[in-house]
Amino acid sequence: MIPRELPVDDEKPPCPYAVRMRFGVTVHNPPLPFGGGSYRDNPEPRPWEQYRHIVNFTQTRYCVKDLRLDEPPVNPSSRANPPARSLVIDSLIRGGDQVGAQVVTCHWENDVHDTKYVAKIYDPLYYNFEEPDHPGMPTDVVWNAARDYSIEAAAYQQLQAYDKSWAEATPDDESRSIRGCYPAFFGSFSTTLKLVCDGKSYTRIVPLILMEHLPLSMDSQIVIKSGNNPNGWDKLRVVELPGTEHFRIHTFARAASSFMRLTMAGVGQGDFAPRNIFLVARPDSAQFRVVIADFNIAKIFPLMTPKRAPPATMDPISFCEDPSWEDRFGDWLPQWFFTDKEKRRASLKQEFPSGKP
Repeated sequence: MIPRELPVDDEKPPCPYAVRMRFGVTVHNPPLPFGGGSYRDNPEPRPWEQYRHIVNFTQTRYCVKDLRLDEPPVNPSSRANPPARSLVIDSLIRGGDQVGAQVVTCHWENDVHDTKYVAKIYDPLYYNFEEPDHPGMPTDVVWNAARDYSIEAAAYQQLQAYDKSWAEATPDDESRSIRGCYPAFFGSFSTTLKLVCDGKSYTRIVPLILMEHLPLSMDSQIVIKSGNNPNGWDKLRVVELPGTEHFRIHTFARAASSFMRLTMAGVGQGDFAPRNIFLVARPDSAQFRVVIADFNIAKIFPLMTPKRAPPATMDPISFCEDPSWEDRFGDWLPQWFFTDKEKRRASLKQEFPSGKP
């Protein structure tokens, strides 16, 4: 029987990822992507645990149950080697308890250039401990966070490798380039956090990835709020979107082009939706980009079971005419785009005159 409420977790500390937090990091090698049928031959750090094995734990105790207790140093005056570098949080993009991965803007401490980055921190202690569709049913947050990290880090590594190889092989050919289609990737790291539970001290290793900070100008920003409709599906509502119908169709086509190019580069992002599309810089600027982000459910074709070759080409008009886009982009695109086939086809041919993404 599923309990109506999860047990009270008095031992959980407040979420530490706050503005001005400083935390040391070291380079971390992520595991191969795992989870689900797509990566069934890749080893998992540990098996996924079912509800009945979790129900008697609070989230805090579940997150430390497989950890070894901290041992006092043989020489009390000795200290472990400090991390090579430290990050400082500047602002929260998504933070707090029960939200999944923490997403923050940050900079390297003592960086004379003060370059901003985005860090995505996969801390299971602040993932949603409750199954969204089953109130009172706890889920394996340790496995979930590790899976998200393994897939997203592998996706960025694949895109980075493709980007580099394509630029070296064909520096003047932009037909298959993915430069600017995704946030630049600056590596995977880990940080350590102490946690006292039941009077015992543990050290948790929390992985993270570091990405390009995308400065969104207000006049080209898509502001999206999410809510729940009666069917429980995540319904996205565009609150503010600049420009004319042509601008909306153009940005949709640019987003579709970025998505398809990433797919042909070996990464099927898996969630083409407004919340994962970012418009960078002014629309009339040479730096204007339409960027696809969020790869935690991506399919990395060379690492799948069985391995798959990415598609050699994709038909952009067929992709953009997929009827399912009305549910996701109905508030973005004009209504005639979904009802007037001839007008839609003509507008897409203008966006894709070569017939390629």
